[in-house]
Parts: sequence; structure tokens; C-alpha cells
Amino acid sequence: MRCIVLSDTHGHDDDVRWMLQQAWKDIGPVDYYLHCGDGAYDFMRLENFIRARDENALQYGVMGNCDVGVPGVPDQRVLPIGGAQVFLTHGHRYHVKSEYGYLDEVAREKGCSIALFGHTHIPFWEQRQTLLLNPGSAKDGHMALLEITNGKPKFKLLAF
Repeated sequence: MRCIVLSDTHGHDDDVRWMLQQAWKDIGPVDYYLHCGDGAYDFMRLENFIRARDENALQYGVMGNCDVGVPGVPDQRVLPIGGAQVFLTHGHRYHVKSEYGYLDEVAREKGCSIALFGHTHIPFWEQRQTLLLNPGSAKDGHMALLEITNGKPKFKLLAF
């Protein structure tokens, strides 16, 4: 399963449209579009744009600390993708600006082998008990391509 991972769009959905168009030149169909918060409304505005390219792609987002009052968007999700359990969160509730141990532990307790998060605006990855992956801030030109096959992830951080 091929996933585009975005975070921290902060109202820059036009820039994200351009980034996605650039990324699509080099990658095939995408199965999932995942948004790690702070731009929940942006992600909703992108739905039809994404659907025009990847008609059957599933789109999931979570709320970040700047997403106030967005109806129907949870602050975390556990998603089965490609044989793995993926924990999707913004990260602010797990203190990711100061350490990653709490996020790693919570993801593992939820049965996840991958934790996707944002909040810091800095692209980051680290293999702990889980794969911790932050695509960086989309408003600053960052996203990630995550592929999961038989539960095994591989990814590429993208910058535009």
C-alpha cells in the first residue's frame, strides 16, 4: 500500500496542491492520503482534488492543536494498512517537541508498528519499538511517501 503522509498545512492547501502535482510525476497510484493534523480543514478542501487523481484512495486525518472545532475528525486513529497497524496522531499530546519515548510506548500499546505524527514541523524518523515518522510541515514544502507491504514499511521524505 502506498501512502502520502502530510502534516501541518496551516492553511496552505494551494501549496499542497502544487506539491502533490510534483510528487505525482514520479509516483504511481496512491492508496492512502494521511494528514497528521494542524490543517484538518485544508485536508477536507483537498478531498476532491485528490479524488480526481486517485479515485479510490482512502483519506484519513486527525486534529492537531490548531484544529479547533473541526467536526467529525478525531485526535488519533489506528489504521490497518498493508499488513501493519498504523497510529496516526498530531503528536502534541505525546510531547514530541521534547522526546519520543511516550509516543513510541503509546503506539506499541495500541498494537501499532508505525506511528505517524507532526507538530514539530521537522522531518524526522527513528526506529524504536515502532517506526516513528514525521513528514515535516507541508506548509514548508515537506511530505512523505510511505509504502507498506506485508507489514514492512519503507519510506521517503520528500521536500519541494
